[in-house]
This record gives sequence, structure tokens and C-alpha cells, in this order.
Amino acid sequence: MAGRDIFEFAEFMLDPQERRLTRGGEPVALEPKAYDVLAGLVRNAGRLVTKQELLELVWPGAFVEEGILAVHVSSLRKALSDGDRKRRYIETVSRSGYRFVSEVTRRTVERPSLAVLPSVPVSTEIFSARDRSIGLALADAVIDRLGRFPEIVVRPTRAVHTYMHAAEDPAAVGRSLHVDAVIDSHMLRTVQGVRVSAQMLVSEDGERMWSGEFDEAATDFSAIADAVAGSVARHLGLSPAYDSGAARTRGRPELYELFGRGRSHLLAASLYEVPKAVAAFRAAIELEPGYAAAHAGLALACCAQAEFRVAPPAEAYHEAKAAALRALAMDDACADAQVALGAVLFLSEWDWVGAEMSLRRATEINPNHTEAYLLYGRLLEALGRLEAGLAMKLRALERDPFSPLVHLQIAMSYFLQRRYDDSIEWANKTLELDPRHLLAREQLAGAYWKKGDYDRHMAETILHAESYGVPGEALEPLKRAYATGGRAGVVKFVLQSASPQESGARAVMLAVYSGEAGDLDAAFRHLDCAISSHDPALVNLAVGPQWDCLRGDPRYRQCLARMRLPNFS
Repeated sequence: MAGRDIFEFAEFMLDPQERRLTRGGEPVALEPKAYDVLAGLVRNAGRLVTKQELLELVWPGAFVEEGILAVHVSSLRKALSDGDRKRRYIETVSRSGYRFVSEVTRRTVERPSLAVLPSVPVSTEIFSARDRSIGLALADAVIDRLGRFPEIVVRPTRAVHTYMHAAEDPAAVGRSLHVDAVIDSHMLRTVQGVRVSAQMLVSEDGERMWSGEFDEAATDFSAIADAVAGSVARHLGLSPAYDSGAARTRGRPELYELFGRGRSHLLAASLYEVPKAVAAFRAAIELEPGYAAAHAGLALACCAQAEFRVAPPAEAYHEAKAAALRALAMDDACADAQVALGAVLFLSEWDWVGAEMSLRRATEINPNHTEAYLLYGRLLEALGRLEAGLAMKLRALERDPFSPLVHLQIAMSYFLQRRYDDSIEWANKTLELDPRHLLAREQLAGAYWKKGDYDRHMAETILHAESYGVPGEALEPLKRAYATGGRAGVVKFVLQSASPQESGARAVMLAVYSGEAGDLDAAFRHLDCAISSHDPALVNLAVGPQWDCLRGDPRYRQCLARMRLPNFS
């Protein structure tokens, strides 16, 4: 079982991992930085925490006036009702710092971990693609409902979607996913609708912990998901974490088939599959325009198009934002839509505050949303909070420990921290999980480059290009450039091969190569072009090692200012 530390004082409970403060079970609203200050004080209860310690803890690597601490402590005292005459919680130590003076009890809460497998027909002799898609759609909905309970760890749909093609022993699947229990279900079409038989099995020995049968109209998958998740939650003694009475979308089974197909294509994490996901979600929306989940799915698929660059990022993010807002207008508690909106605000519009609000809201709605934690971690890193960003990604790892995506994101975190050996280790772990992972090769090449190991950098670069289908003869000039001139020869070859007017990802790459070559005028010319087009690869301009060669130039600070990014030079 996974565990997390809980801190209790007076009538308050602080859950640092979930970033939640409650009083008598009711949430207490705090600004993010005020929360970080409180967490730092509570963790060190009874001890003087100096102002410098708090500044380094809450604003690592940034220059911040210490007077901001007094502002946040004041807001904390108001939130805690900490009176002026006698401080019950936060004591000021004159000219030194602060001490948390209330008695604090620390306890570790164990959380059971679950996996929900795609539902299959009662008879698997005829197991059609349609059945697989509908079964995945049902599992996805149940995972969404159960993921809203912070007391349990739920594997995301990304971790289980491949099991919709295999009739394996559920308990064995649970053991392979390293979960305490697994939920297995079967569907049967009846005259009135659909009957779903579900059971929860202990992964270790297959013992049945719970079972139930649910009859609903074939057009109301939301009701089926609510019923299954609600029954499991009651068995586990969990309080309701979502509104099961919220407005539901009814549609023909074809609607859920299209949605499940879209999810399957999207979760394949392939640049070749993403356009198919977009098409499936669009078809679902055409069939039922009021289906919020399909709009959210389309928003996520469009974001994936932008990340893979299979569509112009500006166009893809524009459609993603429109789809996310439509989803939220129909269902303001749709975590997927908040994640997609956060991605657009972060990667395309560079609205750092708005992005954080959306991603924080996503994790509040669904404390098990892996993609929300990954994107939130990336946002924190872009703003210079490297350790906090990595911690957020490690929360994603707890929920999906075998995900190549999560492992790659952790490799990227270590790259930003200049811990290149660790970055290489986690990139290799990604390749162990998925030997064909394209971005892992790119990450390896980048880490070897910054280490100065140009032979390995070149080897990974060639493998990366070949993985994308670049023919061998097209790579020969690059190989000759390295053989004759080393790394400097490659840089010269790339710059000479570029066309005068480059945009998008090419402009970002040429800015890096020009900077490495010492041609800062060209570097900033390309960088200016990339900023003008709001290229998503620039979000790490303030922290990425690839930009170190530009940091001493005043134009670099101007570029950061244009993006409203902090300057850590």
C-alpha cells in the first residue's frame, strides 16, 4: 500500500502531498505560496525556521524580498484565526524568522491501490473492436470516478488500456501493475439495456473482496460508471467525492464506442495515432454535441497534436482551448478539460498564472490525475521551481509506476537540474519500458551533449533520426561532418544546411546551434522568430541548459521579459 504523511494540529489537518488544509473536515482556502510557507513551518514545528530557510524552501533559486514572508504569514494567521494577543500557531521570532508553536501530530495514512480493467463481454468468443472500445470507455469513466477519492491510489487509463485486447487472469494483471486490488467487469446486453457484473479481487491471491451487478439503460454509461464506483467506494468506507447526481449525457452505444476508440488512439502516445483520436472524438461530438467527455477528449488530442507537431501548434492549441471551454461549460468538474486548458495556457499562451489555476483545479477534482501532475510539474520547472516540479512528477510516478511518459518526464527534470547522469538513467528506464520511444532517444542525446560526450550524443542522434524513418543515405552528410570536424563540424553543417527563413521548431533548434557556434546575433534572430510564433518548446527558456550560452547577453533578459518569465541569470 502507498502511504502519505498527515499533520494534525488543533482542529486542522494538513495533507502536504495533496496540498490540502482542512478545519473540521472543511477545506480552508490558501494561496499556493502561503500554503508552502505553512507546510514548511508545520514540518518543522517547535523549531525556529529562519527567514532565509523559508525563502529557499518556497522560492528556490529566485531573488525575493524577505518582506513577502510577512505578507503570507499574515494571511495564514487570518486563515487559522490566529489572534493578535496570543499566538496559538505561528510565532514571530524578532529579526530571525518564525516558529510553529502548536502541538503537531504526524501520522502516516496507508492508501490502497486499485486498477480498473476494461470491461469485456460475458461471452468472449465474439469479441469485436466495438466491444473493446465500449469496454475501455466504461473503465475510463469508472477510473475517473474512483480517481476523485484522495484516500486511494488509482492507476490511470493509460496504465490499463492495453489489457482490453487480452483475456488474462485479473489478479495476475493486478500483480503486474503492482496494485493491491483489481476491478474486473463483464457486460451483457439485455432487452432493457446493459447488465454489468463487476468484482474486486485481491491481486496477491485472487480472493474476491467485493462484487455487484448493475442494470442500466444502454444509453446511460454515466449511470453505470456512477453505480460501480459508488458501490466500490462504499465497500472501502469512502465518503462521496463527486456529484453522482450531476447531469448525464445519454446516447446510442455508438457514442461510447467512438469515445473509447478515441481514448485508445490517444493513449497509444504515437504521432501516427493522434490524428485518429482527433477524428474519433470529432465523430462522437457530431453524434452527441452535449457529451462533455468527448469535447475534453478532443481538447487533449489536439494538445497531443501540438506536442507531436503533427499539426501547427497554434492551430491545434486554438482548437484545444475551444473544446476544453465547451467541456467545462457542460461539466465544470471535468478534470480532463482543466488539464487541456492548463496545457494551452502554459504551452501556447504563456499565461503562467492561469495555467497553474487550471492544473491545480484538475488535481483538486481528481487527485489521481497523472497527466495533471506531469503538466503541473513542467509548469513549476519552467518558473524555476525545479525541486517542486520534480516532486509533482514523482506523485505521477506513484500513480503510474510503469509509464514511459512519466519516466521520460523525470529524465527531463534531471536535465533541467543539470544532473545529466540521472537524466540518462531515467531516459534508459524509459527505453526499457518502451524500446521504440522516440523522445527518450532525443533526451539521451541531449544529456550526452551537455556532458560533452559527443560520440554517444551522435550515436543517439542517428538512432533517433532512424526511428523517425530518416533513410540512411540522408544521414551520411551528418556522419561525415562529425567524422571530419567533431561536434563543431556538426554545428557548422546544420547551420549551413538551414534555409534563411526558418520557423517553429527549426527556429528554436537554430537558435541553440547558433548560440553554441558563438553567433549570438543569429541566435537571437532565430529566438525572436520562435517567440513571435509562441513556439511551445520555449517554455523552459529561463531554466533549460541549452540556453546557457545566451544568458550573459542583455537580449536574453529581454526575451524572458517578453515571455513574462523570471530571470535566474
